[in-house]
Amino acid sequence: MAVTDDTGTTDSTDSTATAYLTRLIERLNEHGLRARVRVASRHLPALAVVNPDAPALSEIVYTAPQEGTWWYWWSWHEKIGPVAEADAVARKIHHVLTPTGRSR
Repeated sequence: MAVTDDTGTTDSTDSTATAYLTRLIERLNEHGLRARVRVASRHLPALAVVNPDAPALSEIVYTAPQEGTWWYWWSWHEKIGPVAEADAVARKIHHVLTPTGRSR
């Protein structure tokens, strides 16, 4: 797992978000996807996910709380699923990043 941090510090929300994203990496790897956590100043921690068999298929995923529950979110601000369902979230991300005509 790679973490890039140019902020020098993280607050508790960023630390929690990074921990949830890091947990998702293992499940994404099981589906053949590669991911790394990115932490940049003035931005939420995010997960850069790529299909190494089709590098043009990539996505940014982030996690944030809403109404007391932490969720994984697509870059277009749509929920993928709650952090408690990381396996299901990894399957959804794999589905989206699998080229049409290949086994999903």
